[in-house]
Amino acid sequence: MTPAQSTRRSPLGKVIPLALGAALALSLGIAPAAQAAEADATDSTSTPTTTINGYRNVGYYGQWMADDPAKSLKALFIDGAHGRSITHLNYSFGNIAGDQATLDAARDAGVKGLDGVEPYTCFISDGVASAPGETGAAGEADIDFVRAFSAEESILGVADTKKQKLAGAFNQLVQLKRAYPDLKVLMSLGGWSWSKSFSTAVATPEARTKLVSSCIDLYIDGNLPEIDGRGGDGAAAGIFDGFDLDWEWPGAPDWAQEVGNVIDPVNDKANFLAFAQELRAQLDAREAENGTEYEITTFAPASPTVIRAGGWNDPALWENLDFGNIQGYDLWGPWGNQTGHQGNIYGDPAFNGGLGLDTVIATYKNAGIPATKLNLGLAAYGQGWKDAVREPGQPSGGGVAGSTRTWDELKAAGIEIEYAYTADGKFNASYGYNPSTSEFFSMDDPVAVQHKTEWAIANGLGGVDFWQLPGDVAGDLSAASLGVLTAAAPGPLAGAEKTVCEEAPLWNGSTMYARGNRVVLDGAVHEALWNTRGEYPNTTTTGGWQTIAECGADLTAVQPWYADHVYLKGAVVTHDGEEYVARWWTRNEKPGTAGSAWVVK
Repeated sequence: MTPAQSTRRSPLGKVIPLALGAALALSLGIAPAAQAAEADATDSTSTPTTTINGYRNVGYYGQWMADDPAKSLKALFIDGAHGRSITHLNYSFGNIAGDQATLDAARDAGVKGLDGVEPYTCFISDGVASAPGETGAAGEADIDFVRAFSAEESILGVADTKKQKLAGAFNQLVQLKRAYPDLKVLMSLGGWSWSKSFSTAVATPEARTKLVSSCIDLYIDGNLPEIDGRGGDGAAAGIFDGFDLDWEWPGAPDWAQEVGNVIDPVNDKANFLAFAQELRAQLDAREAENGTEYEITTFAPASPTVIRAGGWNDPALWENLDFGNIQGYDLWGPWGNQTGHQGNIYGDPAFNGGLGLDTVIATYKNAGIPATKLNLGLAAYGQGWKDAVREPGQPSGGGVAGSTRTWDELKAAGIEIEYAYTADGKFNASYGYNPSTSEFFSMDDPVAVQHKTEWAIANGLGGVDFWQLPGDVAGDLSAASLGVLTAAAPGPLAGAEKTVCEEAPLWNGSTMYARGNRVVLDGAVHEALWNTRGEYPNTTTTGGWQTIAECGADLTAVQPWYADHVYLKGAVVTHDGEEYVARWWTRNEKPGTAGSAWVVK
């Protein structure tokens, strides 16, 4: 993790899509012909958005966390509860290259991954930022796709090998989508530390076209740089379902910028809109070619000044966005010695200019942005003050070391949590106090998440989002929002409902399975035909696994025909709208084929 990347945000279908199957095959060294039991099993590569009862539950994941086994994707989604809660995962972050001199200097210094990279385009390198603002050639290639994960670290219990073209966190994302095929994974571009080059990269039509093409080539087509035997053309194809635009912050004044950011206060607003339009146009063209739906989202600010400067309140911008994650935290913090609430629902005119979630969301809604396109941001961390008293709004000794603590750290410290209400009894915020250290924290706990999610629904929003999931490894917070979203009246969003398979455990390559054992993989339940270990289900019609049913299916009903399933005489299946009965033992014989074991029932 580079020092710049450790900085917080600014204050204020049931089967694997064919492209993802290609990435999996490259990562595992499997011949393409062995990727699926039957080509007809994949009826579409379309990836409509995923919802929970018509709502979104979005989580950000900082890539540098993947180096910590306690905060890895496996720890969060397999060992923790996020797998059943999160609809969209924003992998953070992707960088945009600096100028030619920066790239040349990095190449001369031996930075890998920069061959053929042009200024102001998407790239991945193993470069390290020497200081904040020196990020024009910085990357996380080792974490993204080079580092080998052990079987113990791996989501599917399979160790990376030297021959794999795709390893690292990207390969864990491949495995994660096999565990949860309806999970949407987006590449988040920019962030607080990597927004330096955005302004220049979108300054002209030619620059915007080049930037968008490079991002699609890298993250949608998966054409990675070749580093230490990893990467190459198509190595990461099919992993990402679109982009999250996290430019912090177009056109905004210096106080809102990371050191070294290049900003054009006059033109950034218009260029940001033109960039979103170009990205939408190129992704739409790609959708027309391959039938896959790609999403564009954004991380949108809370500060009225920053909102206006970047044009976030322009409905024309949102015509190109599927939705946006509104910054619902950092409304206040230890940059002021007075303690207070960082994510209060209701603004107080006597404090912080009256800023609250109500005024932030109203800024967008009053500008004509559809409420259904807005997610309410929630914090998996607390802003902290030292030498403080228990009550909010009081003087302190300034910020605690590092300014923040994750929800897990606060929970482990046993802070005493209290809740603030308005004069008429409405929930407003949660806060905590540690009497042994005299530290005050403003944060979201599960109770606050519950109330804020209810408030978001009442105001017509499309869901909630969390920065960031590794601060809540067990999934306390996303589970709290899940409970509210599930129990609410059906939400306003059209999309595929998130499916969690309850029938069996996730397949693990390190586990020995006996005949009859059942597992889940690729959105379906599979059964072992004989003792097997390390053999993937759903990859061959001659192996030790047979598909039983899709996740969520009624197992008492007649199931579709599966090419890898062993059917005995008298078995009944459905195929192409007809019911068929088997006349004898059969496997990998398609119903309706002349001379096959199947006859119409």
